[in-house]
Parts: sequence; structure tokens; C-alpha cells
Amino acid sequence: LGQRFAGFSGEQPPFMHAYGACGLPINRVQFHHHWIKAQGLGLQVDYGDFSLNAVAARQGLFFVPSLETEKFGQCDYAYHIDAQTYCQVLKRIALECGIGHAETARLGEVSRDPASGHITAVGLLDGRTVAGDLFIDATGAESLLLGAAPGTEFESWQAWFPCDRWLATSGPGLPRLPAFSQVTAFRSGWVGQFPLRNRMAVQQAFTSLELDRQQALDSAARLAATPFNAEAVVRSYAAGRRRAAWSGNCVGIGEAAAVFDPIDSVRIQGILTGLSHLVSLIPVDRDMAPEAKEYNLNVLSGFDRMRDYQICHYKLNKRHGEPLWDRCRDMTVPDSLAYKLEQFAARGHLVEYDDEIFLDHDWRSMLIGHGLMPRAYDPVADQTSESELAQRFQQMLDMIKGQVAAMKPMEAHFPQGRARAV
Repeated sequence: LGQRFAGFSGEQPPFMHAYGACGLPINRVQFHHHWIKAQGLGLQVDYGDFSLNAVAARQGLFFVPSLETEKFGQCDYAYHIDAQTYCQVLKRIALECGIGHAETARLGEVSRDPASGHITAVGLLDGRTVAGDLFIDATGAESLLLGAAPGTEFESWQAWFPCDRWLATSGPGLPRLPAFSQVTAFRSGWVGQFPLRNRMAVQQAFTSLELDRQQALDSAARLAATPFNAEAVVRSYAAGRRRAAWSGNCVGIGEAAAVFDPIDSVRIQGILTGLSHLVSLIPVDRDMAPEAKEYNLNVLSGFDRMRDYQICHYKLNKRHGEPLWDRCRDMTVPDSLAYKLEQFAARGHLVEYDDEIFLDHDWRSMLIGHGLMPRAYDPVADQTSESELAQRFQQMLDMIKGQVAAMKPMEAHFPQGRARAV
């Protein structure tokens, strides 16, 4: 139902980024303006206390959104999926649909039309050649097809993302499944814990300037407070994107087009963003220039919006006296994000650009949770009297309390009970 962030705000308690709206508009004014006003009047109720998702998640309870819960605004939830098993399922479905598959084949020579630069065929190291009209590059950050095309140079985002190493491992499952994941900041990066039915998936992003592999494992085990699988994977990464995600007759999907920082787990979202636009822009002839132009315009803009959202976790930190976090707090952010932060800090106004991936309630929850409190609120909120405001706030809290009281733990939503470890 959400993701809890701990340690990003110094001594401040963790906050829950709920996957749903917080509060309801009052007299056609968005809720957060009324909450900001009430804070100035002495309100001691946390912003997240007005979120059905956040309150349920804190108590270890879960619900599937319904017409009843939608009375609190949009409610949603995320999936925690075992990546390898999920990929095996997708592969099996694809093969059953008749998709051709060159098992264990590695890419060799790439043939291009000398006039257009379009790919005409790819040679495989086992001697086979595969011809085609449209090629999708899913080779990861190597971007073996797209990255070799003109105008697709890699634009680094490392100025805004301090970590360059990513660790993935797992530990034993918890006796009771929590309804949220957790990201905990520490001196050299952060550790994420993502509960699965049979184990706890753990990810860590850190800087190689401060930790080596063993030190990273030790810090992750300490912060996650769990023994780890000895077969931990550690790899390097560099956040950034290609200047074009579609060049000629080649489309980069996933990290072939953009490498995101691991925070917020947006890699799958990046893949889905590319695929959804590709499906709507399947070429109608061999030219493909109109489709490529529209694809790049929208997809690259969406990637930049996700990048801006992720930067906030680092920019808004309050971990003083630690080099990594001090640099992040003092860094100059992209103009698009700087303007958004400026507007929100001034009066709680959230600038919304085209191709936003995260919804407005995601932005507000994250910004307020990280401590960016607007200096003022929408003056139209003053049309609501203090007595009416107190009454409406209490009604929301009572409605949430009543709904949560009827909810069940996460395990109750799995008909077959807890899965056995594999």
C-alpha cells in the first residue's frame, strides 16, 4: 500500500509514501492547502494520517480498492514480484504464442543499409542471421543496437545521483507480511526491503568511493537486520538516458534507452512507458521517421519526469555532516525540477508537466514527507471557517478509522496461505 522512507530526514521519524490520495478536497480546494493552514493553527495530525493507504499499511493491514474506498480519493497498491520467476512466466507465454527464440544466441555483426543507416539484419555468434524491418534493443545498459546509431549518445545523470553500485540479495521471509516496503538511508547510500511471500528481497544503492563489496554487504545486513543469501549480486550502473530512444528502425526498451537510479523501483515503469508508446506507434511503412519523432518527444519527456521525481529523495535530505548527502542537498537540479520545487515551496502549488509518470498525490506525499513545507497556502482555503475545517478533518479521520477496523492482514488475501520457500 506504500513505501516507508526512513533516515532521509535526520532525526525526524520515517514517513509513509502511500500509493493513494491523502485527504479529500474541501469546498473545491485541494486538501493539502487546508492541512497546511491547519498546521499554522496548531494541528498536530500528520499528513499521512489522512491517507487510508498509509493508516492501513502502518497497522499491517491490506485492502483491494473498491467503490467504498474510492470515497477517500484514488487508492492503489503495488506488486512485489520475484523478477526471475516473472520473466520465466513471460517467456513461456511468448513461446506459446509462437514467438521465435534463438536460445543462448549472442549478438555478433550488425548489418546496416549504407544509405539510410537502418538495420537490415543481425548476425548471431552461432552463425545464424536474423533479418527484420523493426528491431527492439533490449540489451540493457550496453545498448548494443541503439547505442551504435547516430544521435543516440548517452547523457549522464550522475550529477544528481550519487550512487554507482547496486546490490541485490534476499533474506528469510517475515512471520507476518507487511503491507509496505521500506527504504532506509545511511551514510553511503540506502537499503530497500521488499517483502515477498517466501523471502525478503533486499536492494542497496551505494557509492564505490566509500564502500567496497564486503563493506556494502555488511552495511546492508546491519540495516536490514537479517541474514543474507550468500549469492548477492553487485553491479555498477550509471544513471542517464540516450538522446534518442528510437533511431531509424531501432527502438531501445528498458536500460537500452534509459538507466534509472534504483530508488522508487522505476525500471519496470520505464519499460512499460516505452512499450505502451511503441504499441500505439507501430510503423505503417519503412520510413518510420514520424513515429520515431513522436515516440522520442513523449518517451524522453516521461523519462525526465521520472528522473526529477527521483532526484527529490536526494535533494531534500536532511542528513547533515555526511559528504554524500551534503553534496546532494547542495546540488543544482534540472530547471524543470527547480521550478516545481520553487512553486510548491512558495504556496503549495504543484506544477504538472506533460508526460508526468507520477501522479499529483505522489508528488505531494513525497515532498511533504521529505519536509518541504509550503510557506503559504491557497488563500481560497480561508473561505472555510476553522470550525468547519475541524469538523471535516474529524469526519475524514473517523471514516478512515472505521474502514481500517474492518481490514484484514496481508496473508488473508492469499487463498492458499504463505508460499513455501524455493
